[in-house]
Amino acid sequence: MALIHKKDIEKLLNVQNNTQNALCISIFIPTHRAGHETLNGNDQILFKNKIREAKALLARHDVPEAEISEYLKPAEDLLSDGNFWRHQAEGLAVFITKGFSAHYTLPVTMPDVVYVLDQFYFTPVIPLLSQNGRFFILCLNREKIGFFEATMDRIRPIDVSSFVPETMTKALKFDIKGKDQDFTNSTTTVNGSNIVHGAGSTKGDEEHERVREFMIEIDNSLQQILHDEHVPLVLAGVDHYCSIFRNHSKYKNIVPQNVPVNENADISNSNALHEKALAVIKPLMQQAHTESLERYENVAGTGVTSEDIATVAAEAVHGRVETLFIAPGQPVWGRYDAKNAVAEIHDEYHRGDDDLVNLAATKTLAQGGRVFVSSYNGLSEAADDGSANVKALFRY
Repeated sequence: MALIHKKDIEKLLNVQNNTQNALCISIFIPTHRAGHETLNGNDQILFKNKIREAKALLARHDVPEAEISEYLKPAEDLLSDGNFWRHQAEGLAVFITKGFSAHYTLPVTMPDVVYVLDQFYFTPVIPLLSQNGRFFILCLNREKIGFFEATMDRIRPIDVSSFVPETMTKALKFDIKGKDQDFTNSTTTVNGSNIVHGAGSTKGDEEHERVREFMIEIDNSLQQILHDEHVPLVLAGVDHYCSIFRNHSKYKNIVPQNVPVNENADISNSNALHEKALAVIKPLMQQAHTESLERYENVAGTGVTSEDIATVAAEAVHGRVETLFIAPGQPVWGRYDAKNAVAEIHDEYHRGDDDLVNLAATKTLAQGGRVFVSSYNGLSEAADDGSANVKALFRY
């Protein structure tokens, strides 16, 4: 399953900016991991309907029928892939333009919508990229190394078995006598090198060194996933193992508090693990959100903040938004006028328009700003009239 992160958005932005005279199709649907919806092909049927809607939208843009078929071939290929539909999560996002397509299986429910615009539409996936969007859990259990992607609502295992050893016992070749480890004449294989352990070291010294090497190996292997990530990482397991990993990991956003898990506990019950991790991560996410809002309120009205979406979108394009708070409702259609360096709002969609919330959020993320989605995880609700609530704190 493809994870989506900031680098993917940057790639999609680069594609749309370098594809001349082409429309961008963004398809979102809610999906199911299992159950009768999966058995009955409900997700496929819904996706088929979205393809039909995309065809109609392309036709409204005066795209010839043959060209419509060319646009939507990647979507038709996905539709016919039965194996693909047996391995879904809570949501699916598909992005297509001429000569390019990408799809992401997501751990949060997506809306049932299609957009055909001059640019991709990212607003539904912004919660996953926001400061209060998602986090990882690494379970350092002796008998099972587990890695999970989670949001406030969901958790899903990520298969890392192809590059991370499945168990500490097997990887370190422990000789087990009862519940104790005998390290006499044992061998550890780390990064292709054999480390022989024999007499001359205490049992505790041997275990610490071998576990240290193992944790370094896990950290190096997980860089395949973590090297572009900045979301929080929660460590679960025995404090001793978590401490060693934290001390040697290259990842910069490891949550200070561990989730206690017994050394030989069964981690197949990911819901129980998720509940324990939430007790650690939720207060931190809410604290970051609250502190950022307090910073905003302390300087509101001094010229370094705005709640006007046109102003916020224009400043985001210029890279001036440090922190953005959004509670998305309906799209706010408009356009950034580069010549006059302003954004204008339209009462309804005009060809070439972007959702200004989409524009503000993607530009803020792409230029190193922080985004909080206030309607996500029940932190607050969107405006009563369905419009978008926005607050922006500028860099200067």
